[in-house]
Amino acid sequence: MAAAGRIVVVAMVLQSITVDGARFRAGSWRTRGDLAYLVPLSPAHTLTAQALAKARAELGARGFADVVTAAVAPPEKAALMRDGFVEHEHLHLLKHDLTGLPPAAKRWRRRNTGMRIERARNGDRAAVLDLDARTFDDFWHLDSDGLDDAMDATPVSRLRVIRDPAIVGYAVAGRAGTQGFLQRLAVDPERQGAGLGSTLVHDALHWMRRRGATVGWVNTQEANARALGLYRHLGFRPAEHNLTVMARTVR
Repeated sequence: MAAAGRIVVVAMVLQSITVDGARFRAGSWRTRGDLAYLVPLSPAHTLTAQALAKARAELGARGFADVVTAAVAPPEKAALMRDGFVEHEHLHLLKHDLTGLPPAAKRWRRRNTGMRIERARNGDRAAVLDLDARTFDDFWHLDSDGLDDAMDATPVSRLRVIRDPAIVGYAVAGRAGTQGFLQRLAVDPERQGAGLGSTLVHDALHWMRRRGATVGWVNTQEANARALGLYRHLGFRPAEHNLTVMARTVR
């Protein structure tokens, strides 16, 4: 996720594959032994039919029957379609210029004196993953390795939580050079609509700007109208293109 607009959909711990000049990261999707996850790392022109066929052969040798990709931009999508991949899900890609940010966190603390927004602690992993599982459907929610991949997708990242006193919201933010990324946002379904998501997003955007980012990126599923409305309300605007998760059988 080093390039602007490249948002990584997180999965299990990944390994590198290089074939015919094309570079990938690959592993299993969550704990599913039959479904592979493939992340193209090199430019679209390297994703030739021969390179993709060899990458799929490598996945087949590892026992996978099907494969889904990271969310890819139109050039990579076109290359994958030529190899027989089809659209699995469309994602909105949004960007923020990191200007005009209100001091939302300070106001929020004054209104919600019983809550705390802070860095996650070492013992918070189970609670964060439980919250994630209650927020997202089975296909998209994170396991422990997926959370690690979200944190490791950028050179610098952080995990912040809101406590009341249990964890009721969390966000993973990252930075690569001047690009900031909101990698994950989850709020307890029973607490949504109370401003917790807005607080976590503003907190992440302020952090990106303090760390030298000049633009922030986020994606969301097309069907997630609530998240899209939140991001648009907080100053995100549509990018020049959207992203697509692609899928096909390995053979």
